[in-house]
Amino acid sequence: MKKKVIIVEDNELILLLNQRYLAKCDCDVVGATTDFEEFGIMVAQLNPDIILMDVFLGQDRDGIDFIASLTDSAARVIYLSGTSDPVIMEKAKATQYHSFLQKPVLLSELISAIYD
Repeated sequence: MKKKVIIVEDNELILLLNQRYLAKCDCDVVGATTDFEEFGIMVAQLNPDIILMDVFLGQDRDGIDFIASLTDSAARVIYLSGTSDPVIMEKAKATQYHSFLQKPVLLSELISAIYD
């Protein structure tokens, strides 16, 4: 059975690349958004196996805030970021994420994060 994935990414090109990568990983992208409230609704309704989350969304809330808002999801969280800032990494730890990948993400890295 294909893994269900929600992507939160504000860069359209990276979103398209991630969708292609996920198709190669035998995953089904069931939703994509950058809206905080829509994200919560999607997670509740679609019950994803994986959330692929961009950290910096160019909004008041970042991707870590999106994940911290979840109360009832068993989804595996994979953060994607162009930074390795220790403050950001420490903030992310509080969300008990599965993987934190540096952009640009390679297909092999994404496969490892999904299946390890």
